[in-house]
Amino acid sequence: MFGKTGSILLSIGNLPPQVSRKALKAHVQGVIDGLHDTGFRLTPAICSCNILRLTNPDTGIVTHQGLVSIQPAKLAFQVMEVLEQTPLRGLNLQVSRYRHSSFPVNSSMPLTSMSDLLGVSANRERGQLAPLKLDLVADTGVHKPDAAQPSTANPDSAFAH
Repeated sequence: MFGKTGSILLSIGNLPPQVSRKALKAHVQGVIDGLHDTGFRLTPAICSCNILRLTNPDTGIVTHQGLVSIQPAKLAFQVMEVLEQTPLRGLNLQVSRYRHSSFPVNSSMPLTSMSDLLGVSANRERGQLAPLKLDLVADTGVHKPDAAQPSTANPDSAFAH
């Protein structure tokens, strides 16, 4: 069963509260271990695992997205299907292949950042993009914004650990 050997980046949404990168990686590894497919040229591996916090400053809404890179690519496609059917702490995950063009873009303006790709605020005129704040974080802990917090502070300090 030879196939694509490169890695595929998976986008994992609907992450439950208080999930760390380590817990997310262990969950994905458990799914990989449960597949029992030995027909890969490369040893199956999770190349990277990150959690991205997306904050809309206009609404204050905070969401989290897991980004997990898996190789070989053929395995990543199998993992996608099983991950959606394997709840993490009681919540079903939303799993898709991450692609630069995965996000709907409703603007004719040139795109210059990840924030540009993630949507247009409903209270803005068409073509004005919402400036989402993006942070790599250690977990999906409870976000506690503090206006008095200096900008040089550790971005993970706003989370309960």
